[in-house]
Amino acid sequence: MGDVERDVQALEQGGLPAAALARLDALRARGGGFFTSDLSANEFLLVRRAGFRPLSQVMGSCFYNVGWQWLPGSAGFGGWGMTYAQGETIELETQTEAWNEARRLALTRLSEEAKRVGADAVVGVRLQRGAFDWAAGLLEFVAVGTAVRSERYQLGDEPVLSNLSGQEFAALFAHGFWPAGLVAATTVGYVMTGWQQQSRVSGFFSGWQNQELADFSRGVYDTRAQTMLRLNRQAHELQADGVVGVELAQEQHEHERDVGGVHYTDLVLTMHVLGTAIVELAQHDEQPVYIALPLNEERG
Repeated sequence: MGDVERDVQALEQGGLPAAALARLDALRARGGGFFTSDLSANEFLLVRRAGFRPLSQVMGSCFYNVGWQWLPGSAGFGGWGMTYAQGETIELETQTEAWNEARRLALTRLSEEAKRVGADAVVGVRLQRGAFDWAAGLLEFVAVGTAVRSERYQLGDEPVLSNLSGQEFAALFAHGFWPAGLVAATTVGYVMTGWQQQSRVSGFFSGWQNQELADFSRGVYDTRAQTMLRLNRQAHELQADGVVGVELAQEQHEHERDVGGVHYTDLVLTMHVLGTAIVELAQHDEQPVYIALPLNEERG
């Protein structure tokens, strides 16, 4: 089996290519000294003050193809003979699963890189996601962060991930808390426009008055509720006390549907949520108290 085939096999199993493993093994074998990170100077100093040493910038990446997804108004959506209520929000399971699996693979590879260099945690994890006009159905996730190791404690073999900045991570640890892991979820919902909303927006006087599109508003709430439910399940599995640093993002586009010659404009919502699950430490050395606000920097 050639190098390319071995790399493809490793990626298909959720792992890393050989070149990445060799680089990380060499970095760990070299020991202390030089490191790379995306921490700012202030973040670096606070992380070191909390007793953690940066090891390396780590990354995980995944390109993922989305399978076929039936939509309302398309033959065979959800099976023949299925009907849905007007104004209902329907989860598009194929697209939802694709987003969640692509992110899982990217984060798994990030964690594998961190483990390979002997890290206890990864701080400042940033997730970049995208879909492409030139390749319908193609998703991408790239996860980047800084692997760190404690110089005071033995914290186990599995590194924990956190989207907190180095400054926030240091403050959290200084006050007796520890990240239990990164929690994230995506839900893609299809909001079916009811005849009442459609008649309001397509009527002769529709453009003359302000009015809420109630079906769409309810669809946002329904999609968010399902996304947060997935996030909370992950946090409970980690036995977390709570989730901090929650980031919520939403994407949407319209979809046209024709029912017996009547034209409807529906909405496809994609909701992403990301945060860090935390636990309170039973015993923790008291750390100096500092004011973080003046040191905070904007990160691109």
